[in-house]
Amino acid sequence: MIMDLTKVGIASVGSIVVLFFLTKLLGYKQMSELSMFDYVNGITIGSIAAEMATTIDGDFMKPLLAMVIYAVAAFAMGIVSAHSLGFRRFAEGRSIILLENGKIYKKNLAKARIDISEFLAQCRIQGYFDINDISVAVMESNGKISFLPTNGARPVNVEDMKNEMRGSNPKKPA
Repeated sequence: MIMDLTKVGIASVGSIVVLFFLTKLLGYKQMSELSMFDYVNGITIGSIAAEMATTIDGDFMKPLLAMVIYAVAAFAMGIVSAHSLGFRRFAEGRSIILLENGKIYKKNLAKARIDISEFLAQCRIQGYFDINDISVAVMESNGKISFLPTNGARPVNVEDMKNEMRGSNPKKPA
């Protein structure tokens, strides 16, 4: 019994060390914005690490090899995606226009697997309570929605202030 617990303890520490190094190898993308492939790959590697940690029969080389293979596959996918736009679009998907010039594209909402209520909620969360204030809304390949406001709805910036000051004619003191 104690021997089994010792094996689990050693394998657990080993799987944590391997996971740490594999995460460093794959880069910080694994911890920030995940593509669908990265998400599934991360879950799979974690599941294999848990199996490796709890294997009592002492054969942790098979799960270790599987973790390394998954990490190498993710690394290779990252390299190929970085160099091939076509492959990146296939693996990560494309952006989808959900709204443009006041017109909501229901087919594109269906492609994005989002209903009108959820889309409108996302608009409100981003501060757009009137869809007429949105020029374009795009579902990005990472699952987030980007909004381009109309000129009248966008925040004032420094350039606007400079233009306003140039256009005004302040009276000079007498």
